Amino acid sequence: MTNQSSKTLKIWGLLVILSIVLLSAGLLLNDNEKQYATVSSPDSGIRLEFKVISGKPHYRVFNQNVEIISYSALGFDFNDQEPLKNNLQVTDTVISEFKEQWQRPWGQSKTALNHYQQLTITLDEKSSLQRQLIIEFRVFNDGLGFRYQLPEQPNLQQFEITSENTEFSLVGDPTSWWIPQDFESYESQYRETPLSKVEAVNTPITMQNEEGTFISIHEAALTNYAGMTLKKSVLNNTLVSDLVPWPDGIKVKGQTPFQTPWRTIQLAKTAGDLITSDLIENLNEANMLENASWITPMKYIGIWWGMHMRQYTWEAGPKHGATTANTKEYIDFASSHGIKGVLVEGWNKGWETWHTGLNVQDFTQAYDDFDLKAVTEYAKSKGVDLIGHHETGGNIPMYEEQIEQAFQLYNQMGVTAIKTGYAGKMTPEGVHHHGQQMVNHYRMVLELAAKYKIMLNVHEPIKPTGIRRTYPNMMTREAGRGMEWNGWSDGNSPEHTLMLPFTRLLAGPMDYTPGIFNIQFDPQKQYRVHTTLARQLAHFVTLYSPMQMASDMIENYQNQAAFTFIEKVPTDWDETLVINAEIGDFLTIVRRNNNSWFIGSMTDEDPRELSIPLHFLGQGQEYIATIYADAKDTDFVNNPTAIEITQVLVKKGDVIPAVMTSGGGQAIAIEPITAANQLHLPQIRDYQQQVKGRFAEFEQGSRYGEINKVQHLAVNKEIILNTEYDAGYSGGGMSALVDGIRGNPDYKTLWQGYRMQDLDVTIDLQQQQLVKQIDIGFLQSILHSILLPSEVHFQISTDGHNYLTVGQSEYSTQKGQPDFQIKNFSASFSAQPVRYIKVTAKNINALPDWHIRPGQESFIFSDEIQVH
Repeated sequence: MTNQSSKTLKIWGLLVILSIVLLSAGLLLNDNEKQYATVSSPDSGIRLEFKVISGKPHYRVFNQNVEIISYSALGFDFNDQEPLKNNLQVTDTVISEFKEQWQRPWGQSKTALNHYQQLTITLDEKSSLQRQLIIEFRVFNDGLGFRYQLPEQPNLQQFEITSENTEFSLVGDPTSWWIPQDFESYESQYRETPLSKVEAVNTPITMQNEEGTFISIHEAALTNYAGMTLKKSVLNNTLVSDLVPWPDGIKVKGQTPFQTPWRTIQLAKTAGDLITSDLIENLNEANMLENASWITPMKYIGIWWGMHMRQYTWEAGPKHGATTANTKEYIDFASSHGIKGVLVEGWNKGWETWHTGLNVQDFTQAYDDFDLKAVTEYAKSKGVDLIGHHETGGNIPMYEEQIEQAFQLYNQMGVTAIKTGYAGKMTPEGVHHHGQQMVNHYRMVLELAAKYKIMLNVHEPIKPTGIRRTYPNMMTREAGRGMEWNGWSDGNSPEHTLMLPFTRLLAGPMDYTPGIFNIQFDPQKQYRVHTTLARQLAHFVTLYSPMQMASDMIENYQNQAAFTFIEKVPTDWDETLVINAEIGDFLTIVRRNNNSWFIGSMTDEDPRELSIPLHFLGQGQEYIATIYADAKDTDFVNNPTAIEITQVLVKKGDVIPAVMTSGGGQAIAIEPITAANQLHLPQIRDYQQQVKGRFAEFEQGSRYGEINKVQHLAVNKEIILNTEYDAGYSGGGMSALVDGIRGNPDYKTLWQGYRMQDLDVTIDLQQQQLVKQIDIGFLQSILHSILLPSEVHFQISTDGHNYLTVGQSEYSTQKGQPDFQIKNFSASFSAQPVRYIKVTAKNINALPDWHIRPGQESFIFSDEIQVH
């Protein structure tokens, strides 16, 4: 017997003894005491309390003795059966503890600690039905999970769930990062609002409460069940599970014995601690594959982005992308640059049916200009793996009819990875992507892929819930708004990818497909990638996927020094650390592979300087750090591809500054010095000196001007603000609009910002004066959600009661206009006595559909009201 097996048996032996003791102790409790139970995390930081209140089961959660979730109800409604949520009593309570350390075949770290205390509650109905419900709670140091079990029993055999009534009653009104509820797609941009503004969401939803605790709600081990979304109940800030239905409205169809997925609540002191949590994986079963040696993480390129750029087509024709010749070019590039995989989309017959409403493809027959056998053999000769592609278009009967034959073909050809897709309306009609039927379909495909030793990358999937632990051939999936949205829409905002690591990526790896070097690919349509080139490199570290795509067309990588980072960066990690983290604002992630470290940092629309202390490096070892950073002349709008590559010597205790422009980033490769790479390089202090002052330059920017002092009749006169400016953008306070200083392009200092508010001000000149013109300036920065007002009105008065309108303007910010501008609105009229001036400006309140954050809050930013 191995030491590990002996250790496990000893642990379980102790658990059995502990369980018996607690069960026996329960016999001494009175009925009221038996309706309450509590269990804590191994470190005692998190406490769960369970209680039956008036026959209804409830739970609540404390973190460091502070209530995070108040008493929340549990239970089910059934079709043609009585609900299982009332008239219940506790008949058994068992507490146990489990601890193990397990090894991943791949992941963000090699090992995971699975340590929890479990509370198992058995509830029996007091009614004549006498049905039984078991609820398991597992409390870890980083959160908890719970699930329902329906044992086999006479009065509950086959069943149809119409509602799972799991509540999450959040205390207070935490800040929330979320995407809207959608039964078909997860491809929305994440947004930040108070929980009180949320109506219905897909999970994960991440929150931060007033005490600073981070909370993320999701699910684990989603098996033979419908995907869970969350809706707000009529109770204040209570989220309730809302399962994705079958076409007939039933949520889940099953037969006892039956168990649900785990409902998960991750808790963390810092945002970075969420990223390194193992809770979701720990709630899944161990690896079921006898041999996983064929599962190999990789980087890949592919015939894909060219279709989104409209240079290639999926279907055969004069612009067909997936030709034998074109694929061999990609294989040659991959082989010469150390890239393991090449994806080929559009190789098989049937793509011409894509836009007909019913996608019918043949997954074993290639177009005439693509030779599958020749291409796979050529790839093998070059040490490259071909990645196959199956786009179902949502036609599930078609795919299920062909899938085994298609997998057999790939297996025979030596293809070890496939990208699948489910874009489009589902067939049969009425089936939702995230319902129980499709959950079971995705699992069937995964298990069949394992049978044929095929790794999967699934697009338009069911969300990840940790199944990769059980089936490690489930490498990555989309389940989020990825790079492709930049190809044919207004794209993804810089903060979207700064929310993904704290939301979507908590569920599991994401095939975001980073690595676009041709940032401004379509100036005419204003389509572009909303980052700098350095930020694209940082995504290879910050957006984790064990199958990571360098997604641009290979011609855009030729002779690019920045591509050396993509060549070097691994996709499998021994260790992951989070150094700097604020959701939606900035992030630094450090990852280790063997003795090398890779660092990715990124910022939102604001320039930023972060410090990266190298405390994780080995003592007494010197390293070479290759730093890929925003250059001095990098500009998000005009010059996003400028990049500066610097090599310096570093050691433990050094600090590397990450100086980033708007939408910028930094990527670093740190490798031990060896005889092969020993070079005479500058020290870290030289780099620190090199970038000194760069942050101030980025803040000022090429568009920024000097402070402009102006003189006019209203300087320092009394001003009444009839609407409230945003506290974060005061512009200098109450008198900012009449302080005699005209705002420059730095929106964060001299401009007064109004979030979802109109501007409405009254100026008292203190005595009548002759006035013939009134001006007001507004700043527009579309990227920062600051738009010009839709209307501006000017009024004058001598008594403060009777006002005369002397000017008004209308304006509409349109797609394609310059991101940044300062615009004056004026009213000119014949000179006349004036004491009071009223200026109003209308905020459109919600960003337009063409904006990269459609529907979210908009600002208007104003400065000096000049009176002449």
